[in-house]
Amino acid sequence: MFMLVLRNIFQKLAKFVGITMGWWFLCGIDRSGKQSNFGIQDLQTTNLLQTMPSPSEIPLSFYLLAGVFVFSVVGGILLVKYLQKKKIQEGLEQIAEDQAQLSLDSEFEARHVEEEDREFLITLCNTGDPAELLPVIVSDEEFEIKVEAYKNSARFSKSDLEKIYMLRKSLQFTFKNTDVSFSCTQMLEVGTHLECHIRHKNKNVVFMTSILDSNETQLLIKPPTVKRRPANMKQFPELHCKIRRGKDADYEFNFKIIGQLIKDINAVVLKHTSEIRKLQIRTSERLPLETKMNFQLLSAEKYAMEQRFAVGNLHHHALSGMIKDMSTGGMKVQLDELPPQGINKGDIFLFHLPHASLRRDIAATVLDVITGEGGFNLHFEFCDVDMLTRMKLNQYLHRRKTGAQAA
Repeated sequence: MFMLVLRNIFQKLAKFVGITMGWWFLCGIDRSGKQSNFGIQDLQTTNLLQTMPSPSEIPLSFYLLAGVFVFSVVGGILLVKYLQKKKIQEGLEQIAEDQAQLSLDSEFEARHVEEEDREFLITLCNTGDPAELLPVIVSDEEFEIKVEAYKNSARFSKSDLEKIYMLRKSLQFTFKNTDVSFSCTQMLEVGTHLECHIRHKNKNVVFMTSILDSNETQLLIKPPTVKRRPANMKQFPELHCKIRRGKDADYEFNFKIIGQLIKDINAVVLKHTSEIRKLQIRTSERLPLETKMNFQLLSAEKYAMEQRFAVGNLHHHALSGMIKDMSTGGMKVQLDELPPQGINKGDIFLFHLPHASLRRDIAATVLDVITGEGGFNLHFEFCDVDMLTRMKLNQYLHRRKTGAQAA
C-alpha cells in the first residue's frame, strides 16, 4: 500500500516537472523574422558568463518556474523521507502492539481466565489496548485502582459487583497468592481461618472462626459460642481480626459488623475493608519466663522424615534446660552443657508446654548457639506453628504476664 502511494506521487511529480520544463524552455522565445547582422566580432571566443543575458533581461516567469522546480524537488525529497519515517514508526508500533497482545494472551492462559472475564476486563478498563490491559492483570494494586474508578463512574451498575469479584479470583489476586500484596479483604477466600478479638469493657475475648461466604461488599463468618449457643455479635460495632500469611507477615484489620442472620448458624455479616495493617511476623514482646523444661533433640533431617512418613517419635536425645524468655515466634533457652554430639544450627528441639492447652509438642529450630557465662544460650524459632497454636501461645503468655503483674 505504501509503495503504491509513493508510485502515484512520483508519477504526478514527473508530469508536473515535465510541464514546467516545457514552459520554461518555450517562454520568452521570439519567433518573428529578424535581419541577419553577422559580423567579425561574432567569431570571437566567448564563455558562458559572457553569453548570458543580464538579470534584467531574464523574464520573471523564469524565476518563478525555477523557484517552483527547486521547491518541488526539495519537497519531494522531504516527503519521501517523512513517508519512510512514518512507515518505520508504524511498523515499530505494530510490533509493540503484537508483543503486548502476546503477553496479554499468555497471562490470560496462565491464569485460565475465561472469555467472559476477559470481555468484562475491557469494560472495566474502558479500553481494548493490550498495552493498557497488561499492567492491570499483573498488578493487584493497578487492578484495585481500576475497580475503584469503575465503581465511581457512570458505567457502573450493581449487577457488575459479582463480575468484579469473580474477575479478581480469575486473575488470582487472592490471599493465598503470596506474589501479590494483600490490599483488601475481598481477597480472602471461603474457608479461611481468622483470629478475632472482641474488645469490650476492658476485656479482650479471642476466638477462632472461618469465612462462610463472601462477595464484593460483605462476608459472613461463623460466630463464637457461649454455653453452646451462638453469641450475639450485633451488640458490638466492629470486630478486630488478625491473620498470618505463610512466612510473609501478619496482617490485622477491623471489620464493621453490619448484622447477624437468624438462620444459617447465626452467621455474622461483616463489611469489607481495605484498611489493612502489615505487621512483622513476631508481634508479641519477649516475656521473661525462667521456666525449667525437658527437651528432645533431633536433627532437621530426622524431624522431616518423621513428619513426612508419620513414623512416630523415634529415639531422641533428652536434655534439660531453662527457658529464659519466649514470644509467639520463638524463645531463648539456657543449657548448662551441650550434649556429646553438639548442637548445630537447624537442629530441632521438641517440648511440651504445660498449661497452654496444646495437644501436641512444640517444635523449635535452633537459630544460633552462643557461649555465655554459666552455660550456653540458644536462640530458637518455632516451626510448623498454625494459627490455633499461635493463638494458644499468645493466651499462655498473656496469662503469665498478667500473673506476674498481679504478684
